[in-house]
Amino acid sequence: MVSASGALALLVRPGELYAALKLKKKIKEWKRRSAAQKKDADWVFCFDMLNKVSRSFAIVIEQLGDELRNAVCVFYLVLRGLDTVEDDMAIDKDTKARLLLDFHNAIERDGFKLSYGYKDEKVLLEKFDHVVRAFKALKPQYRATIKDITRRMAEGMMLFTTKKVVTKKDYDLYCHYVAGLVGIGLSHLFSGSGLEDPAVAESEVTANHMGLFLQKTNIIRDFLEDHEDLNEETGDRRVFWPKEIWGKYTDNLADFTFGKNETQAVACLNNMVADALQHLPYCVEYLSSIRDEQNFLFCAIPQVMAAHTLSLCYANPNIFKGEIRKHLGECRNTRPVKIRKGLSARLMLEAQDMDSTMDIMEDAVESIADRIAPSDPSAQVTNQRIQLFREVLVRARRSSSPSGKTRQGDSWAIDAVKSMEWMADSFLMPLMGLLFIITCVVDVPELLGMSWYTKPEGAHAGMAPPLQVQRAVVAWALIFYSTAMMLVASGQARGLRKTMAVAHMCVSAIEVATVWYAGRGQGDMVGYGRQLLSEALPKVLAASCLLIQSTKSFDPLTPSHRRIVRLGPDMH
Repeated sequence: MVSASGALALLVRPGELYAALKLKKKIKEWKRRSAAQKKDADWVFCFDMLNKVSRSFAIVIEQLGDELRNAVCVFYLVLRGLDTVEDDMAIDKDTKARLLLDFHNAIERDGFKLSYGYKDEKVLLEKFDHVVRAFKALKPQYRATIKDITRRMAEGMMLFTTKKVVTKKDYDLYCHYVAGLVGIGLSHLFSGSGLEDPAVAESEVTANHMGLFLQKTNIIRDFLEDHEDLNEETGDRRVFWPKEIWGKYTDNLADFTFGKNETQAVACLNNMVADALQHLPYCVEYLSSIRDEQNFLFCAIPQVMAAHTLSLCYANPNIFKGEIRKHLGECRNTRPVKIRKGLSARLMLEAQDMDSTMDIMEDAVESIADRIAPSDPSAQVTNQRIQLFREVLVRARRSSSPSGKTRQGDSWAIDAVKSMEWMADSFLMPLMGLLFIITCVVDVPELLGMSWYTKPEGAHAGMAPPLQVQRAVVAWALIFYSTAMMLVASGQARGLRKTMAVAHMCVSAIEVATVWYAGRGQGDMVGYGRQLLSEALPKVLAASCLLIQSTKSFDPLTPSHRRIVRLGPDMH
């Protein structure tokens, strides 16, 4: 459900609106393809629950090919079930320990189900026998991977029931258990399918970094929500930020909540972001090793989303603000920091191959670089990690380019084009909407002799084109603005939009020439010229924005999946 503010954000950014509509259509295609593979009630339940417990992961899972889609779906649901048991504070410690450590065996037992958790997760566990039957229908190599990762993750969960995240090493270990293992398991599923090289499964270090980058981004973004999730029995809070970092800035993390001590809080936040940035070079290495198109999308989309989320978090005091709502054991921030839905759609559509994915990641990282304050305590570390990432991108692009050259020489031209496209995206819909309203409210009543608007003194009211020309211009304006806005919103008829933009420029020029000709010898022509141009320029600007926006391609790049060489040992 899109909020009112989200809908407004889409309307004023036609590129994002078009991307959202296009992505919606693509998701329907993925769901139809996924539904065609479901053959019984167990698989129907699994995919229905997948969409309920995680809509974002459901999207990338359902776009996978037939060979892996079911295995990854079951893998996610099994781990979600395990996580639900671990999160339920109503389960006593002994029972929880027994359930967690036996979960990897229980998923092989017919009729296994539990009654823990809240909302959709509770339904998942209460009907977990569907997942068990789906698990048992998978190929042996998939079952072995899922069972092994479930066991290892449960052992990690047990470790951190008593162990606190104090050092950065603890932080990395926690993220390894809850996310790095997921990346490792997926790599084994990829290689086990035969769609990827066996080396992918062997690259556990890079797969672990993929998971750590996603998890650390979520931990940074969800600080307030996690901190306010208080265990009433023990008085413990869900704190995942390592004290080795936050202890430099405060003695108590509660000092940062709800806007308190903002300067120190933001400094601590930036240090956390710098810590997360260390994983990005490894993500580039891992993504470069994936050759199947659908597997690549599955891996790349969450990474580019995380990169832009991390950029949004950097130096953002709103991370520590929000509105906390607690209901049925859940603690949620109803005003979280998150990227716009339209931007999410564009990222998902554009991250189609290695080149475009690196471009998106680079945009996010350079956005962070632009906001680094020299006085920030972690500025040096942040700059160092950004520079390492830049070097990795240069090597990656050089190895993927037939000529071995990068695009650095044309960067100024690329930046100029991007700036023009951003301006067209930002101003097109508001400007055309405003001009359409002015035409309806001012020009139409004036032609009908019902004008409510009195021109100010000094306005050259006597100088006007013939009535027939006025009618034609107003009629054209109504048609142009209404049609153009509908076409932009739907993303249709790009060629027609270009033609309309050029035609509107011509009509505006004809209007200026006609009015000027009709007003010859009628007083202050210089003053009237300035007034005339002030009325014509917004129309020309709207047409120019439409032309730029229509010329720009929003279609994803053709997937090339050019392999880049594995990064050398110097990166490690």
